[in-house]
Amino acid sequence: MANSSISAKPYLPYFAVGPFYHRHTATVIWLHGLGDTGQGMRVAANKLSLHPLLGHVKIILPSAPIMPVTGKGRRLMSSWFDCLSFDIENRREDEEGLFRAVGWINEIIQAERKAGIPPSRIIVGGLSQGGALAMLTGLTTAEHLAGVFLLSSYVPLRRKVQDVATNLAARLPLFWGHGKCDGQVKYDFALASAKQLASDLGVRFQLKEKAQTREDLEKNGIDGIRFHSYPSLGHWIAPDELDDLVVWAAYLLPDIKL
Repeated sequence: MANSSISAKPYLPYFAVGPFYHRHTATVIWLHGLGDTGQGMRVAANKLSLHPLLGHVKIILPSAPIMPVTGKGRRLMSSWFDCLSFDIENRREDEEGLFRAVGWINEIIQAERKAGIPPSRIIVGGLSQGGALAMLTGLTTAEHLAGVFLLSSYVPLRRKVQDVATNLAARLPLFWGHGKCDGQVKYDFALASAKQLASDLGVRFQLKEKAQTREDLEKNGIDGIRFHSYPSLGHWIAPDELDDLVVWAAYLLPDIKL
């Protein structure tokens, strides 16, 4: 049974981990942040893949292409799209680059479909810039995904959500983890953006400040936006955040017999 591999597809190079315990029946596509690579997400991804309830899940860790980033003085670095500035609340966005990157992720989704994994068994998520790309993929893809997660991230093209979102977007479970000490994507801005997204999509918004449990998911439902708040977390991933993400992902992607 495969547990790690490196691939160089025509769309994006990626590293994959899992499944470690069972036959592959579900996939998570995890997108890194600006300047990182898929390998940089391996430790966090292993936390999911090694969990007993996710032993059937393959985690794909693509790497963004190297490109000049305007907000970094045109410095060459790995980036899903151009960041024209780092004033996320007010900057002009690289809409063309965003949708080009969405195309790359949709190609991975289609490759998984051809390998026997339906989109309803695929979660797309990411950290920071990668989370923004995951969000736009979820809003615009023609596929019925299992869910989307954002970690220390934001909604791209947030003023155009109702214009770009498909009818499937309102049925998309969304996990959003954010730290109150995030110095790059401010917590208050993220919280307001998540609430506005819920309003734009006409879905439920839930603010969560306690550890995620399966019982809570069963009682309150998985639909809409679940915004998880972490008091001491900055712009990175915390162990308790990953614990919450594991519970959410395991609920959406239970193991099945093929």
